[in-house]
Amino acid sequence: MRRSLLALASLIALTVPAFADEVADAKAAIEAAALSDDADLLMWCGAAFTIMTAMVTDADQQKMASDAANTLFGKAAPMLTEEGIADADFSKLSENYTVLANSQLVTKLEEPAYTQEDCTAAASAT
Repeated sequence: MRRSLLALASLIALTVPAFADEVADAKAAIEAAALSDDADLLMWCGAAFTIMTAMVTDADQQKMASDAANTLFGKAAPMLTEEGIADADFSKLSENYTVLANSQLVTKLEEPAYTQEDCTAAASAT
């Protein structure tokens, strides 16, 4: 359930264009969450695959990206709990990661935090 809420929140965040102040706010919220490197990777990559789901038109690619996003968010959810993030804050954190990933991957305001290889490896790791 948590992973689907994270994916939904990320998808909703894509419907509004990111502005510089929104990106700054997202970065500040992510930094304030003080996640581990592993949780940060999973959340950013989950957001990146959510963006891919919204951008590709091929049904097989959409399914692959959606499955990867759900897998990554599913792996992140227990980490977030262990790291003291309340369940009620999961959706907003997911939105913040989507704003950040969108600014890096789509509007290219800065270099992406992680590579496609990082994300693919994280999604397929057991």
